Amino acid sequence: MNSLDYLREEIRTYYPESKELQLSEAFDGQRRFNFYFEIAPEQRHLLYLNWDGDIDGFTLKCLEFPDANLLKELADAYTEKGSKMFNIGQPVATLSFVYQGKDNLRVRNYKGKSHIDSHEISARSLMYAVNPFE
Repeated sequence: MNSLDYLREEIRTYYPESKELQLSEAFDGQRRFNFYFEIAPEQRHLLYLNWDGDIDGFTLKCLEFPDANLLKELADAYTEKGSKMFNIGQPVATLSFVYQGKDNLRVRNYKGKSHIDSHEISARSLMYAVNPFE
């Protein structure tokens, strides 16, 4: 399993009600660097996983939207229009890191309300750090 698949699976495990948003076939053939996940139905938070495309460097953000209905509309439009409309979401937490192996992540930078004690963290600690409900 590659790093990107591993991280996407960790998001689905930590947030069991999450749903990864999928682009339409019109975007097939383009390399994807951004991945979006609704944390749970009828919530106003969205997870944004960005892969830098070269090494195993990533950024995981939790974005907050004014209300759940707006996020639902944007998520439905994402299929055909892409991600630009998510720019109105406000970051609750942002963590950039390097994947060094399963459950071995090195924090580069963190902005959020949780406290991270170490630069070496687990995937669960990563999810906790960006969880808007903690």
